[in-house]
Amino acid sequence: MKESRLHMRKLKDCLYFVLTGGIICGIFANLPTNIPGSLEGKLVGHWTSILPPLLAVNVAIFFRTLVWALTSAVLLGAFLAFGPSPLIVISSGLNQFIWGNLTNQFNIYIFGFLFTLVGLIHVTYKSGGIDGLVTIFSRFAKSRRLTKVTTMFAGLIVFFDDYSNTIVVGSTMRGLTDKWRISREKLAYIVDSTTAPVAGLAFISTWIGFEVWMLSEASHNLGMDIGGYAIFLKLIPLRFYCWGTLIFILLNSLMERDYGPMYRAEKRATVEGKLFEDDAQLLTRKNAYVEPRIEVPRRWINAALPLFVLIMGIFIGFTILGRNQLLTMGENYSLFTLSEWGRFITTAVQSGVEMMSILFWSSVAGSIIAIFLAWSQSILSIKESFQAFSQSIKTLKLALFIILMAWAMSTIGQTLGTDTYLVSLLDNRLPLWVLPLFTFVLAGIISFSTGSSWATMGIMIPVILPLMHSMENAADSGNLFFYLAAAAVLDGAIFGDHCSPISDTTVLSSFSSECDHLKHVATQLPYALTTMIIVSILGYIFVALGASNWTFFYFISDHSFSFP
Repeated sequence: MKESRLHMRKLKDCLYFVLTGGIICGIFANLPTNIPGSLEGKLVGHWTSILPPLLAVNVAIFFRTLVWALTSAVLLGAFLAFGPSPLIVISSGLNQFIWGNLTNQFNIYIFGFLFTLVGLIHVTYKSGGIDGLVTIFSRFAKSRRLTKVTTMFAGLIVFFDDYSNTIVVGSTMRGLTDKWRISREKLAYIVDSTTAPVAGLAFISTWIGFEVWMLSEASHNLGMDIGGYAIFLKLIPLRFYCWGTLIFILLNSLMERDYGPMYRAEKRATVEGKLFEDDAQLLTRKNAYVEPRIEVPRRWINAALPLFVLIMGIFIGFTILGRNQLLTMGENYSLFTLSEWGRFITTAVQSGVEMMSILFWSSVAGSIIAIFLAWSQSILSIKESFQAFSQSIKTLKLALFIILMAWAMSTIGQTLGTDTYLVSLLDNRLPLWVLPLFTFVLAGIISFSTGSSWATMGIMIPVILPLMHSMENAADSGNLFFYLAAAAVLDGAIFGDHCSPISDTTVLSSFSSECDHLKHVATQLPYALTTMIIVSILGYIFVALGASNWTFFYFISDHSFSFP
């Protein structure tokens, strides 16, 4: 009987897989396209370019295996790009999509940064430093509500980089959330949903550097008399999804009222004490090499000081790199204004590989401090420290494979023109007030399909902003819709990235929280969609129709929910 039910379930999954894929393919195959002038000379994909990400998502949903989902999608992408000869497909696909990403210098630094950062976390955990930090946090987190709020605020503190935020907060807060029987799905949601919004809103971060760079290029090309950082500051009250996500996390944590898959996960953790399901496929598990011995003192400084060195190393490194770049270009600068710090970060981010090298070497410096502290206090020998540090290879291997395949998916999208095809669905015959919302949704779809926020910004900002600028000039409506559309691109990219199972930050959130990755995606999706619907109505629609920029915030403040 059990085998019969299992067989029927597999048949249903196969049927739903085929039906869902067929319906979506039928819709896209019949959608009219309109290629904007800004895409002239670029590869604009056919509707079949959406098939690789569609296959990846469908396989992940219906067959619950991310490895095979990504592998099959990459193979399909290789056939679409180089087919139909299997030998050419395998050789060319491996070379361009896998080996090309594996040997890319920027990506090598990312791998190195993740390896050393996780190694740093391992050493501080083995030396009792993480447990010491948890003890400090426990003074504030005296209930399930306050524990979730504390986790959120820990994410707000590590605002400068999304990778650092995800790994540091997930790894350090896991022990505290486990103590209060908070499900790993909820921890992964808080970590993932705090990371990108705070990095996107912070005055100084790797995200802001990239965003300001793109906005500066668009402003210059359009002949606008305003800098990229000034545009970014004007966009802050219009970043409805970022603000809405942070507010939603806070209210959800305080009210402790969940729904959908998250409700079932929280009930399981609270009532049964199961932090994750019995059949959960975790991206990593603890091992004996990083577990602290019972007699090890739990000193918070052994974790706080290495993390402080990491943060200051990144901050100082970006400042020096940006300053040197400005001097090379013959530009003047000042160390005493906020906008100038923004210029430093923006210039540093434009350097690409050098920026990533700063993250890597800062994590190396933090690791050295962590090992020195453990050795100088006779907590760990040098050999024990390096044993714990080297476990990051074993811990990260599955996560790094998934990240590599996700990068391959992004490269496939560029090769097939998936992003430009989706942009070609934009219709400039739509009413002006509809375009910011349409832009937000389209950016979300592109980000979801490619798993990359930055790639989405890179393709949409040069296309959408000139379109909005020309339409506003014709309508003589000022620059409101230009700024709304710019904010919609940035926020839509973050929204799609949140929902996408092939996003690197989504994978790292599951990794650092020790959560089943597909369960993380399934529990986070309803909350992200809820926030998206609310901000679409109160933000992009209401403001485009003439309401105040602050309508969304007024509504939230006037309709705050009380909690018991």
